[in-house]
Amino acid sequence: MDAYGEGHTGQELDFDEREVVLRADLGDRDDRDCIWASLRFLMRGPRPPRAGEVVLLVDVGGGSCMGRVVSVSGWEACIRPDWRTWSSSGSASPPAR
Repeated sequence: MDAYGEGHTGQELDFDEREVVLRADLGDRDDRDCIWASLRFLMRGPRPPRAGEVVLLVDVGGGSCMGRVVSVSGWEACIRPDWRTWSSSGSASPPAR
């Protein structure tokens, strides 16, 4: 079980139904350790993620981790990264704040 009360499973990432990969500067976190990421505007594409859903955060500097959407405001989502899932070929630790 993870910090969100459940494990990350492939079933949570439905690529056909919703947007699941978001690019962001993972070093640009707020005081709650959250990332604000832009959502894509797609007329006939997958819907944006909703609060509580899991997404893959891809750092602009390389590396990635899973995160859970805390809230959505317009075309931006507030996401809390799960740093235990951090993966990068260049850095063993996530970007510093």
